[in-house]
Amino acid sequence: MPFETGSMSIHLGFLPDPERAKALDRRMHAELAESLSYVQEQLNVQAPDTPWIHPSHLDPPQALIHQGHRLSPQTFVAYYDLTTFLMAGDEAKARRALAQLAQAQPAPPHRVHRPLRPLESCARSERYVELLIGDGNDDIGLTPLADERASAFENRFERGMLLMGAAFPELAGEVDAIVHEVVAIGKDPGKTMQMDGASHYQLWGALFLNADFHHTDAAMMEVIAHESAHSLLFGLCTKEPLVDNDDEAMFSSPLRSDRRPMDGIFHATFVSARMHLAMTRLLESGLLDADGRAATIAALEADRHNFDAGDSVIREHGVLTELGREVIEGARAYMAAV
Repeated sequence: MPFETGSMSIHLGFLPDPERAKALDRRMHAELAESLSYVQEQLNVQAPDTPWIHPSHLDPPQALIHQGHRLSPQTFVAYYDLTTFLMAGDEAKARRALAQLAQAQPAPPHRVHRPLRPLESCARSERYVELLIGDGNDDIGLTPLADERASAFENRFERGMLLMGAAFPELAGEVDAIVHEVVAIGKDPGKTMQMDGASHYQLWGALFLNADFHHTDAAMMEVIAHESAHSLLFGLCTKEPLVDNDDEAMFSSPLRSDRRPMDGIFHATFVSARMHLAMTRLLESGLLDADGRAATIAALEADRHNFDAGDSVIREHGVLTELGREVIEGARAYMAAV
């Protein structure tokens, strides 16, 4: 069943589709422009009584979107920050977000690598870390990268993408369409948990990966399939959630040692199926040596186990929306077929 948004019809099939990914990216930008327009209308009402509010500051990102430009993940999060801080009455932070939107520029047309930098000197990195870690997660380790490590990671990432392009071009095309900014992070040996990779619904287009892991091209291909699948789900559920479970209810997760809300379980389960698909196509490609085949078979077994574990939790406890049911049924059908 296609998912309708205005003139855009986006199907919910499990298999990667570069054209769908491009449509999702366009839809995310179109919805940002619509949201900015609504906020601008509200600010116009408040502006006479609030001297620091300048509704015209929201013109640049809207104009760029209407001209067909991509916007950076920073611009997306500036919108979320503006609305959040306005509602919270935090004038200083709302003003900063408004100023950032006023300075919006087109994102590069190609994928860029922007590693995490020291937080005390990089507002972008500081905001990214705040979003990824959140409150109460001080035990999660992620650190900035020195230039030489960042450069080495960029080379590994792009080799992984080349392998993906050769083994599974449809997935590579999907990643190219929805991943615009790759942010390399480092591990923190002093922390209990290490962030392997991440994405965030407020940072459309951004993908975070730990430069201290994923040392082979095949491992890099798998983790890109992993994190980009989260982004795909974020793009699919802008109008409707995947689950209706209480956000406070926690369940066992197939990919995490800590308990997670059902939305997190859903993501992890769908992602496990996507990783299985990517590794299956890689195994079938004939591009691996004996060691690579053995490692890929082991990855397939782990992905199968994780999918089955997560799906059992969803079947027992998940309260799925219509969108969630159709998305997970596609993953189930794939896993049953293989």
